[in-house]
Amino acid sequence: MGDFDPDIGEGLDPDGPSAEDLDRFGSEFIACPNCGKDIYDQAEICTHCGQAVEEKSGLPPLWVMIVLAMVVFAVLFFLTL
Repeated sequence: MGDFDPDIGEGLDPDGPSAEDLDRFGSEFIACPNCGKDIYDQAEICTHCGQAVEEKSGLPPLWVMIVLAMVVFAVLFFLTL
């Protein structure tokens, strides 16, 4: 187990994660992908640089899907000749 810091509980939101959870699972901050400064993990916009923080989706970019569809259609077209 991680080292528990008893002072970490001071000032925590009573409805938020417990001090034990923060110690175990990490902080509620992430690094901004643009400027690298710490921001809340649920922030939509960085308070330091103003850059929008986008969530990573599990899907590939749209252009990859379009190219893949074109290749599939081309292969199917040439197989039917």
